[in-house]
Amino acid sequence: MALTGGAATAACILVLLALAGAAEAASSAPPPVDCSALLAGLADCLDFVSPGSKSSQPSKACCGEVKTSVGSPAVVDCVCAAMFSKQTQLPINKTRVYALPNACGTPASVLNRCHGEHPAPFSFFP
Repeated sequence: MALTGGAATAACILVLLALAGAAEAASSAPPPVDCSALLAGLADCLDFVSPGSKSSQPSKACCGEVKTSVGSPAVVDCVCAAMFSKQTQLPINKTRVYALPNACGTPASVLNRCHGEHPAPFSFFP
């Protein structure tokens, strides 16, 4: 069954609107998360998580940063990404990273998401 002139025009307009909506949805994807900026908020923890660290406990400043950061899914995702990314330029002891929340009195389970997929693109260099 062929569409008549008016029906064909209406069908074409609907297809174009649908394609335009799909293109707009694709172009409105969120920008990559700047992990460098978010991870800078955990700078006081570097001494504890660096390979060969002699620190037996994280500093109070580090624990304050951890307690603030665990409430942010973006920061947790960045920590997870940093542990497994080849872009990370600072060496870190993954075992100590996983131990950090518990050592600071927060649930260690917050880093369980590190074993899953990361939902957003991450950038370590702005």
